Amino acid sequence: MVILYHRSPYLRRILSTNKKKNDGALVHIKLPNILPEIFQAILRYIYSGILYLEEYDILDIIKILVAANEFGLQKFITYLQYFLIENKKDLIELNFNLKNF
Repeated sequence: MVILYHRSPYLRRILSTNKKKNDGALVHIKLPNILPEIFQAILRYIYSGILYLEEYDILDIIKILVAANEFGLQKFITYLQYFLIENKKDLIELNFNLKNF
């Protein structure tokens, strides 16, 4: 929890205002706009500082980018944008369609 608190302004706000149960455990945090597999990728980055984007398709990378923005992960946002520009520029130009989001 300490790592989440320090790495993400969004999670810091949620964790500092989240109520605890009688046993001291935090109440579940709901993230309705983020798919579990996208959240898992974000957690992988938060805990390790790296994420191998080659493992993801372009749509998932864009979803990760949107989630990173929500979590306030500015360095990760910059990395994702750079990766998309350098590695997926042609695909983006050919297939850019906001209806997929």
